[in-house]
Amino acid sequence: MKKDRKVIPFPLLVEESELLAELKKLYEQAALARSTQWTNYIQEIASEGTWHLKDAELFRDLFIDWAVFFETDEDGMTPHGRYLADHKADMSPALYHALRGLAVPRCSVFEVTEDGLRDWETKETYRVNLPEKREVGDIMLGKLLDIRGSWRFGSAFLALPAKMAGNVSDLYIDFTDEVGPGAFLDQFPEFCAELIDLLLDLEEGVIIPKPSK
Repeated sequence: MKKDRKVIPFPLLVEESELLAELKKLYEQAALARSTQWTNYIQEIASEGTWHLKDAELFRDLFIDWAVFFETDEDGMTPHGRYLADHKADMSPALYHALRGLAVPRCSVFEVTEDGLRDWETKETYRVNLPEKREVGDIMLGKLLDIRGSWRFGSAFLALPAKMAGNVSDLYIDFTDEVGPGAFLDQFPEFCAELIDLLLDLEEGVIIPKPSK
């Protein structure tokens, strides 16, 4: 009976270092192919917020990390999908399937808990290999990739202390109410821009840090 069959996951027969090296090439090709388009967009957003250079660079990194997997071109393909189509013949089947398996990352705002990172949108908790030690209640923004059964952030992420969690929560609630249910992922770059504006206000003392309730 079909319902009695076991589901056997596709074995990842490629070294993690090889996968990460190919992923880096993917990012570089995507950034090069759309450099003019992306640079113009990033400069436009940065000038609207009158950011410092470090703020513009932060937005650039967060935006590109999102765009590689979620922005589509005139053919409806993401940079990730385009790279797979263009380079499939040059990859081993194992590397191709491993890279294709990254097509469903999780891009969101996460809260550090005792059990892992809690996704504010789905309420799911992920066990993540964090690149740095964080405290319970801290907030992290970015894209999680499932690599060899282990969740980790992509090329960019933003980490904020728990004392700012209330500020970020207020912004998140207002933003998701404005864009509507299920639209957060598509509007992720705009949320990043508003969050950077919020951080500038905090840095300049326009508003004060507000921990979560």
